[in-house]
Amino acid sequence: WVPHELNDCQREVRVETCIALLNRHTNEEILNCIVTCNEKCILFDNRKRSASWLYPGSAPKQCPKRKLTPRKVMVTVWWSSAGVIHHSFLPNVVSITADVYCEELNTMMEKLAHLQPALVNRSSPLLLHDNARPHAAQQTVSKLQELGLEVLRHPPYSPDLAPG
Repeated sequence: WVPHELNDCQREVRVETCIALLNRHTNEEILNCIVTCNEKCILFDNRKRSASWLYPGSAPKQCPKRKLTPRKVMVTVWWSSAGVIHHSFLPNVVSITADVYCEELNTMMEKLAHLQPALVNRSSPLLLHDNARPHAAQQTVSKLQELGLEVLRHPPYSPDLAPG
């Protein structure tokens, strides 16, 4: 996250969004209906540092060098107030695309229907995610409509308003 100075209009949108969410929570219990996700790229740094006792003047054992390219994995975690719904590890993924995000949405909804059937059957889960490109892509918007997910407003440059 890069700090960003909000202009007056962005601050106003932020306040309006927060007030709207508070008013909605006053009228209906929405906290138990919110589902959110977060993506994180994890870098494996498995350097093996060998340590051994040596006699004075003796040479240490030679160790082969490791690969220069570090391994990365992208982890996505979906959760609600009841706990973790779904997590996955996406190897060699530099960024989440709309295709990957839509697949994750499908998997999450299948698991949510199994873990919290009342939430899926009685009412529509509310999705809280930021406005990253894969989340705002037309393909994702169509998938959200297909799954019947309502998306809560999330003002730009407001990572503190997301539960992650």
